[in-house]
Amino acid sequence: MLKDFRAQVFISAPQQKVWRSLVDWEKQGEWMALTKVTSSDKGADDSGVGTTIDAFTGIGILGVMDRMKVTAWEPPTFCRVDHYGKIIRGIGEFKLTEVKDGTRFDWYEEIKAPGLVLALIKPFILIAVNLSLRKFARSIK
Repeated sequence: MLKDFRAQVFISAPQQKVWRSLVDWEKQGEWMALTKVTSSDKGADDSGVGTTIDAFTGIGILGVMDRMKVTAWEPPTFCRVDHYGKIIRGIGEFKLTEVKDGTRFDWYEEIKAPGLVLALIKPFILIAVNLSLRKFARSIK
C-alpha cells in the first residue's frame, strides 16, 4: 500500500542556516518526535549522495526502524532519500525555498508499507511531523 504525506513550515532564518541544521542527521532526534537517528556522516559538510540514515521511531522496543539512503543532494535547497527498510519503503524529500524574511520548508514522504502498518502510523505521522517541523523551526536561532 502507498501513502503520500506532506507538511510545510515557515522558518525565520536564512536558507543556508536552515539547510545546515536540517541535514545534521543525528540531531534530528532533538526535534523529530520519539525518534533516534544515526548516520554514516557527522553533519552537513560530510553528507551527500550515498549517506545512510537509520531512524528508530517509537518507545522502548515498540517502534519502527526506518532505513534511508540519500539519493539526491542539492545544497541548500533539496534532498531526497530512499527508504529501504524491511517495513517502510518509498521516498522522502526536503525542499527549502528562500522567501521574504526566511525559508519555507516543504516535507514530503511517499511511503510503501503494509496496510496495517500504514493504518497504525498514519495518525502519528500527520500529528507528529507537523509538531516536529514547528519544533525544528523554533530551534533555528
